[in-house]
Amino acid sequence: MSDQQGQDYDGIKYRDEKKSPGIFRVLFVLLVVWGVIYMGYYLFSGWSSRSEADAARKARDEMKQTAHMAAEVSGAGVAGSGHKIETYIAAGKQLYGNLCVACHGEAAKGGIGPDLTVSKFRYGKERLDITKSIAEGRPGGMPAFSSQISREQIESLVEYVLSLK
Repeated sequence: MSDQQGQDYDGIKYRDEKKSPGIFRVLFVLLVVWGVIYMGYYLFSGWSSRSEADAARKARDEMKQTAHMAAEVSGAGVAGSGHKIETYIAAGKQLYGNLCVACHGEAAKGGIGPDLTVSKFRYGKERLDITKSIAEGRPGGMPAFSSQISREQIESLVEYVLSLK
C-alpha cells in the first residue's frame, strides 16, 4: 500500500498533486506585481503622511495670518487680494446677518451660541482658531461652513468677528 493514489479516507479521496492550480499562480503573480507598483508609486511620487500634510497646511495658514496682521497694522489691503480690510469686514457683517445671527444674536452677544464680543474664546481668538471654527465647526453645536461658503467668505467672517468689541 505504498501508492496512496485513489485511497479513500473517511469519504475524502486523496489526490497526489505537486502544483497548485494555474489560476492561483497567475493571481499570486499579479498580486505581487501590483503590490510592487503600488509601493513604488507612493514611495517615489512625493506622497506624504497626514502629519506632513498638516504641518504644511499649518505653515501656509501661519503665513496667511502674518500677511493679514501686516495688512491690519498698515491699514492697507490684504496681501495680494486688492481688497481692503474694511471691505472684508462689510462682507463679513452681511454674511454674519445671513448665517450666524440665529445662534449668536444680532449684536453677537450670544444666544444659542457663545458671545463673540468677549476677549477670549473657548477655542482661541487667534485668526487661525476662528477660521477653523467657522470652516470645520466645533463639537456642541457649531456647524461647519466650509462646504457652504468660499474660503474668502470665511476670511471675511473672521475679519468681522475680530472687529467685534
